[in-house]
Amino acid sequence: MTEFLSLVVAGLVSGALYAILASGLTLTYQTSGVFNFGQGGVAFATAYLFFQLNTGQDMPVVPAALLCVGVFAPLLGWLLHRVLFNPLREASIAARMVGTLGLLIALPAFALWVTAMLREKAHWDLPAIEDVFRIPGLGPSPKENFSFGDGLVIDTDQLAMLGAAIFAALLLWWLVRHTRIGLEMRASVSRPKIAALRGVDPDRASAVSWILSCGLAGLVGVLLAPMFGLGSFTFNTMLFVSIPAVVLARFASIPMAMGGGLLLGVAQNLVAGYVDLDITGFPTAVPFIILFGLLIYFGAERGRSAGATLEEKPPADDPTEASPWARRALWAAAVAGLLAYTAFGATDFWAGLLAQGLATAIVLMSFTVVTGVGGMVSLAQAAFVLSGAFTAGILIGHDVPFLLALLAGTAVAAITGLIVALPTRRLGGLPLALATLALAYIGQNLLFQIHDISNGSSGWALPAPDLGIVDTENPRWLVVLMLVLVGLVLWLVHALRTSSTGRAMLAVRSTEVGARTSGIAVDRMKLLVFVISAAIAGFGGVMLATSRGRVTNTDYDVLLGLVWLATTVTFSIRRPAGAVLAGLVSALAPQAFEAVPASSYFMQVLFGLGAIGLARDPDGALAAIGRSSRKRRRARATAGTADLVAVSETTAPSKVTAVSEAAAAVADTAAEPAGPVLLKVQGVRAGYGEIEVLHGIDLTVAAGEAVALLGGNGAGKSSLCAVIGGLLAPSAGTVILAGTDVTRTPAQRRERDSIYLAPEGRGIFPDLTVEENLMLWLRQEDERTAAYDAFPVLGERRRQLAGAMSGGEQQMLTLAPALVRPPRLLIADEPSLGLAPLVIDQIYTALRELQGRGTALLIAEEKTRDALALADRVAFLTVGDISWSGPVSAVDSDRLASAYLGMAVDPAEAGARPGSEPEAVSATEKAGVLTGSSAEGGSPGPSGPSGPSND
Repeated sequence: MTEFLSLVVAGLVSGALYAILASGLTLTYQTSGVFNFGQGGVAFATAYLFFQLNTGQDMPVVPAALLCVGVFAPLLGWLLHRVLFNPLREASIAARMVGTLGLLIALPAFALWVTAMLREKAHWDLPAIEDVFRIPGLGPSPKENFSFGDGLVIDTDQLAMLGAAIFAALLLWWLVRHTRIGLEMRASVSRPKIAALRGVDPDRASAVSWILSCGLAGLVGVLLAPMFGLGSFTFNTMLFVSIPAVVLARFASIPMAMGGGLLLGVAQNLVAGYVDLDITGFPTAVPFIILFGLLIYFGAERGRSAGATLEEKPPADDPTEASPWARRALWAAAVAGLLAYTAFGATDFWAGLLAQGLATAIVLMSFTVVTGVGGMVSLAQAAFVLSGAFTAGILIGHDVPFLLALLAGTAVAAITGLIVALPTRRLGGLPLALATLALAYIGQNLLFQIHDISNGSSGWALPAPDLGIVDTENPRWLVVLMLVLVGLVLWLVHALRTSSTGRAMLAVRSTEVGARTSGIAVDRMKLLVFVISAAIAGFGGVMLATSRGRVTNTDYDVLLGLVWLATTVTFSIRRPAGAVLAGLVSALAPQAFEAVPASSYFMQVLFGLGAIGLARDPDGALAAIGRSSRKRRRARATAGTADLVAVSETTAPSKVTAVSEAAAAVADTAAEPAGPVLLKVQGVRAGYGEIEVLHGIDLTVAAGEAVALLGGNGAGKSSLCAVIGGLLAPSAGTVILAGTDVTRTPAQRRERDSIYLAPEGRGIFPDLTVEENLMLWLRQEDERTAAYDAFPVLGERRRQLAGAMSGGEQQMLTLAPALVRPPRLLIADEPSLGLAPLVIDQIYTALRELQGRGTALLIAEEKTRDALALADRVAFLTVGDISWSGPVSAVDSDRLASAYLGMAVDPAEAGARPGSEPEAVSATEKAGVLTGSSAEGGSPGPSGPSGPSND
């Protein structure tokens, strides 16, 4: 029993460490969408600074701890948020992961490199880690032991760790659940754009989470060092081991992450104490076995469908716009130059490095297939490399010819890829990446520790192949062979990308649902991507081991695989040329910077800077260079034509001519509001990326006026609402509210109570309760009471999650804050979408009440009945243009048909009807015309256009 208790207590100590790290990872992932693999680097940097201050400069423990944990780590978190994590928020999953992996590598290297430079150049007397017997912590040194019962011993370092876990849990619970910033953080996580509309600054919430997370990581680092030593490998391993707790928490619940971390530590310790398995790395593999199981159970619901971020903008096929012959000439010149240098300028040493770089390039092209083509992030490529290399090594050791061993190694790696892909093909995005990471660690700590596979620490010899014609033991001929093989793999990757299979893979990457609709076998494509990628990695692994002469189970660990991925993405994950450059740089750069003090650390620092650059341009260096040269050429080509283009744009006809000139003349007489203008939209152009959606919108809304913005699905109504509300920045034009230009003012910085946007799809936070939803806009309790009085059903459900309510109740929750604090302008985007008629009547009754209290209304609707009944003026939006604007009395069936169906209006009728009282149509009759029902009976009419409906 004493042994069991000792194992549980020791497990709780390590579990406390996992709990703090897991809670920090969960917090930052929820507020920024970035899974911070760099948490271990932050922990190491803080612990290393504490070590230098306390041991090197004799600073007392308390001031050193306050300076490191309370100042340095939070300040580092804020700096990383501003420089790295905030730009990565909208980047692809690969770019986000690489940015944090770069941090994981660069931060410890930077700390060690600066120390080495200060010792060598400035002659500072700074202690080295290896010179100190025991790294200091927050507890007394030497540590004190306390005995309980029959042999249960706990030391002060363990107590400090447990106390830190309790402190972190209480701090996070109080901050997230009982403070305003905690509520804003949860709102930003739930729906960041809606949070901005309610006055929440998502950047501020994200910054606070990064500050807090890095502070917790710094605390873990200082506590961890005296128990496990001050080594970056240890800190990184601890970070990866804590990930199962994050998955158990579904990437969302901080309390679950804390509890999962404690359970994980206990489970790992009990397995190590009671399971007698003669494999060295088995206890370390236990958390990754748990991680893989949890991901398979939970991961499908959290992952992206195809493993790709659908908002990721596809790059141009050729960033330089060069012709195919020009590209071939460039490749030929590069190969000729490399061969010339190898033959006449390179020593045997540099020729050997070139061979290793080219072999590494083959390995890195596997990332081009799995991530660049397939859109899936695999962190198991190092395992595929070892699978192929060990297979070839075993066969060559048993006198099998090199070519057969190479083919067998490639086949075994492909089979390994198939085995990895079969259970993970349902996953996508981050869960897929973590699942492959788990399998890679399981292979590293279990499979490749088996003596029959790895041949112990000596490994397997892989001599250069005997080709008969040339001696490949000569590194120059080996370079020639590697160039031929690189060319072969380049051709295969290019053929894959341009084939029908490659196009099917790209379709799956873009949208799995659309690919299935097109008849593509999605699961088969995913399996094929993994198999091809693993085969290339295994093939490259055999050649890489051959270039080095031997392979052991420590040559290509998981962390090296992460570095490979990061290097490839830095150059370009989507272009094979990026993989070739990354392979050469990874082999040659360390020697090129050998003269720099602590050059190995310096190289890692440079990689960290590359990761920061990647945050600003996630497509990689090649894409950035291509875009830059393309912009320069286009600027030269368009020089002197700006005036001509401007004239042509001003004289170009409208894209959609929905009314005749006679009708437009009648409309213009009433297009402007009669009262003082509250909102003026002038010449607004906006869109998404390179696609323009709004083409020069002009619109005005008077104080207290109701304007109906009508148009079919895809006309641009929601985009215009987003521009006015501050969610979408226009590329041209102005938005003036009450005489103030708010065009460039983001939603969260708008004057409170000036604009209230009720967006399409309900403006609520589904993961917050009804009470918490109202608290974001109505901070006083009496204001929330008034909201419950306006909609009693909300008062009955104040403790219920908003996402569990009906659509009508959610729309009531959206409008309730505006009824209590009436804004100057309320924008309702599709307020009747998906609601029952009775609920629609309640919503429009609330809108009439708001108008009666002086609020101007802009109601964007596809269906017209209720909007026309409420509106004073109408504006028809057709494919991004205002095709007609005028008083509601001028709207008739022909004009509705013109706006929705593009039918021309007869000039005589268009000119006569608005001015002829006997033929004027009431709003109710007009609504009946468009919706296909009569005003009296509501039965379908025999004719009249029917607007598109989402119902």
